[in-house]
Amino acid sequence: MNRIRFSALVTGLLLVAAIIASCGSGARPMAELDAQGLYAEGQRLYESEKYRSAIEYFQSVVFNYPGNAVVDSAQYYLGLSYFGNEEYELAAIEFNRLTTNYPSSAFFENAMFMRAVAFFEATPENPGLDQTDLQKAIDQLQDFLIDFPESELVPDVKKYLSLAQTRMAKKFYNAGMVYERIGAWEAAKIYYQKVVDEYADTEFGALAAFHRALMEMKQKNFSEARTRFEAFATAFPEHELASEARENAVEAAFRNCRLSFDAGKYTEARQCLQDFSQAYPGNGFDDDAADLLKKIEQQPAGQETSEHAGS
Repeated sequence: MNRIRFSALVTGLLLVAAIIASCGSGARPMAELDAQGLYAEGQRLYESEKYRSAIEYFQSVVFNYPGNAVVDSAQYYLGLSYFGNEEYELAAIEFNRLTTNYPSSAFFENAMFMRAVAFFEATPENPGLDQTDLQKAIDQLQDFLIDFPESELVPDVKKYLSLAQTRMAKKFYNAGMVYERIGAWEAAKIYYQKVVDEYADTEFGALAAFHRALMEMKQKNFSEARTRFEAFATAFPEHELASEARENAVEAAFRNCRLSFDAGKYTEARQCLQDFSQAYPGNGFDDDAADLLKKIEQQPAGQETSEHAGS
């Protein structure tokens, strides 16, 4: 085959391929379509998951036919197309435009919901990275439940809210763990308490409550630690840490009595130990408590610290 014939054959094949590709796409030129036609073509492309092409048609409606009856629908599907294309930040922008510009649209509630979902999906899954968009998602989902309590979307909203709150709880819980590992008890308490206060219903709520009590133990705030461990055991009786919490509560109660004894506050220590024995019979510290009581009784008169003498 000579070079001229081969070149003509290649050119012909390329032309046929281009025609087939054009027919296969089925997309009509935008210049030939009015608003309804553009919207219908965009819908067809969206349903075929050709999101990038669909975006062009929906954008044409939004930008060129702002007063048309289908513009809010095009605006909503523009957001969905960006979402389907995994361009979540752009999707959030388009959903927000619908809620701002078309508050009476039939898609208003859906756009409110999808805006929050887009912020959720835009957030890095690694909780150590910026979670600003996740907080936006939480705020918007909570607002949705307040504003539309009867919406059919409520189950989906609650599902995403639970996912978002769990992810945020993990972020703060992990921060608490980091500070706990380096012995920064006060800083750890701040993060654990935030989880307890704001995300108690997540899987990290109980864990944070337990470690929050541990921080009081580390700081020798034994009375507070006892209270928190007992509260944990009461609130989460079936949790895998419940048994350990009960044991820690007993230890904290005894060590609180021991603190009074070591400080020379014998009257206070005696009462503390008596209360301890009544509250926790057969507690594992019986011998230690009895030994301390014996030592208190053996103290010479007037040996109690002057600050607590006669108390």
